[in-house]
Amino acid sequence: MKPHIKLSSPLPSRRAIVCGAPERAEVVARKLKDSKPLGKNREFHSYTGLHQGQPILVISHGVGASGAMICFQELFDCGVNTIIRLGTAGGLYDETQIGDIVVPTSAIRQDGVSRLMVPECFPAVPDRELTHSLLSLFAQSKVPVRSGMILSSDLFYPGLLESDLGFYKKANAIAVEMECSALFVAAHLRQVRAASVLVLDGNPLKWQEGQYDPTSDRIAQSVEKAIGICLDALVSF
Repeated sequence: MKPHIKLSSPLPSRRAIVCGAPERAEVVARKLKDSKPLGKNREFHSYTGLHQGQPILVISHGVGASGAMICFQELFDCGVNTIIRLGTAGGLYDETQIGDIVVPTSAIRQDGVSRLMVPECFPAVPDRELTHSLLSLFAQSKVPVRSGMILSSDLFYPGLLESDLGFYKKANAIAVEMECSALFVAAHLRQVRAASVLVLDGNPLKWQEGQYDPTSDRIAQSVEKAIGICLDALVSF
């Protein structure tokens, strides 16, 4: 049994949805048929169930790349070979609306943990086929979605150093979150398919204008739509 996620091989499924919040993992699990809890330790809450007759694993990984990396690596050790992170992020484009959906095509690596695994010049990119499947399913469902480069950063509340979000906005990064770069790097090293779907909870460059509400109904509605897309994408592999 892996010491942190409290799961062991063989798992009921080699395909997984991961998300930061344990509450969101529970929401995803409720969309599965015959779902049941598998394990619970710290921030790592896991469930299994069926979608279109296929087994799916759901697990939360908490906030931040370092803890999430523990979850990712232990899942890979247990045989997971296809993984989608369903998370939240802040939008960096001017017309950001709470509830917008983003599918990353690459991530700028400002997480701490992946720098200890590979050089900083190593790119963080999701699996091309899994990402294409997600974008195609969103298009078929007529759910608006943006795709592009995102920033993965360990920093949430700035300290004495000035935030560089304005710089990355000028560089056309479309969103900022904390874990995708770690997932993409680890998955590439372990030859695992990985992709992500992010629901925007505001724009960190416009917090003073009220552009931040992680409890908005619009987020819940977008997450609801995204769950179905993520599940359909997983069972297609």
